[in-house]
Amino acid sequence: NKPMPKGMLQALLNIAPNSKSWTPIDLSSCISRNTEATDSMEDVVKAVGNLGTPGDPTLKAPGPSPAHDNNLKRTFPRMRTLHDSRRDWLSEEELWLAIPEGVTNRHCLTHAPRLSWKLMVEFFLALNSNLGSWIHNLERRDMMLLGSLTENIFGFTGAYAKRQQASLTPILVGWKRWMELNAANTEEKQRESWLVNLRMTGSISTNSVEKAVSWNVGPHGYQRGKSEIYKIFEQGPPIICIQDARIPKKRKNSVKRDLQRVFPHYWIYITSTQGPKKDRKDRPYVYSVLTALHSAFFPKVTQLRCHHSKQLDPAIRREMDGRLSITKAQTPTGTTFQFINLYQFTAANPQGQTEMWTATENWINKQKDNRIILQGDLNSAHPGGRWDYAQPLNKDIGTADKKLEHFIKSTNGNFYTQQEHTWKGKECRAALDHVLTWNYHLPPQVTRTLPESHKKFDHCQIWTQLPHLDFPKQGSTARTTQPDFSQRIDTVFFKRHVDEWKT
Repeated sequence: NKPMPKGMLQALLNIAPNSKSWTPIDLSSCISRNTEATDSMEDVVKAVGNLGTPGDPTLKAPGPSPAHDNNLKRTFPRMRTLHDSRRDWLSEEELWLAIPEGVTNRHCLTHAPRLSWKLMVEFFLALNSNLGSWIHNLERRDMMLLGSLTENIFGFTGAYAKRQQASLTPILVGWKRWMELNAANTEEKQRESWLVNLRMTGSISTNSVEKAVSWNVGPHGYQRGKSEIYKIFEQGPPIICIQDARIPKKRKNSVKRDLQRVFPHYWIYITSTQGPKKDRKDRPYVYSVLTALHSAFFPKVTQLRCHHSKQLDPAIRREMDGRLSITKAQTPTGTTFQFINLYQFTAANPQGQTEMWTATENWINKQKDNRIILQGDLNSAHPGGRWDYAQPLNKDIGTADKKLEHFIKSTNGNFYTQQEHTWKGKECRAALDHVLTWNYHLPPQVTRTLPESHKKFDHCQIWTQLPHLDFPKQGSTARTTQPDFSQRIDTVFFKRHVDEWKT
């Protein structure tokens, strides 16, 4: 709802920066440049019709709304796609054989020019404030080409500045330089090219949205699900929360070293504990969660400890230590977040669930205005989040769902409803993996399908979109404490095989 910065409206209409009026062809061309391939003609015509008022400079008198004039639908210019632009360019270059014959039904879904408006807002705000700071910001975001072009056209060390210095002419910066660029006939093509490059770069850069990942890797755990977990790390998301990792306490350090050796830009935090129950092979069950934060997004990270009541059952308290992880992280701009990675008890353990919700609620209520993002397998569903279950629901399952609902209400949390199941059993499905926030809001999350693998995973991956401006990525990812990547030798293994190697 904020007004456009000075000069942006004229740039969108492709008119002079100090112009106070525009013509219908200016508006038509602007719509053609900023219409996406997926926009329907009816929606565009209706939107244009809703813009017209008697006070507009192009309307001489009140008339019928374009949305209700059927003739306009036939005369309104057809919206252009990237394929149209490619056809025109091939024609100008006289590459006739490369032009496809007939009308193509293919649409380029990557043509989203309106996404570049955020970058255009940044540029025109910088024109009226500090352009040098914006150039530095572009370089930090790895937009090196646009930063270099901006320096060449508007900066103190680029080609324009050197040319002015050579001719002993004053160097104009900011808005004055933009006015000069628009006034000079010789630089009209350069201005047009700059705006085109700004639109294309913004369209591409804003498509790469940072996301947080949450995944219960059961029933395989970290060791047998390592290849699938590595695929998540390779995509470089800022936040990774893994539940049911099943990493024994004695292997925590080795797992952490192995991950940081392959992915050195991540802070790795692992909680682990051994439960009283045993698996099919008569081994103690290990409860463990893994939290990984990218150091380019969070240069400062601290692991926090949630203190439990001393009246808790010792077995439940010990198990909670392996099911809950809380980290505090600071972005390059100084914004602080708390991330909770939670692997809730199953519905078959109502006492454990109650104690976990109570401990988490007490923690959140003490944080006041801190931004908190909770991700994990909550082993409970929202209303309508279970499919193919026998009705009425099992008492423990119904109680678990009510506890989740009570927890959200008592903490005033923001709950992002899952539209599809995140866990699949033999005969039923449920949305058990969730994202909640406090003092912060996120866009709706997206459930990814199970990774392609011969292994059978129970849960889907939850990829949550993060607002780009709140999670900037710094160019230098130097860490305050470098991980230890030195090679370690297993002396027992070495002694057992040294004689064999000699032969």
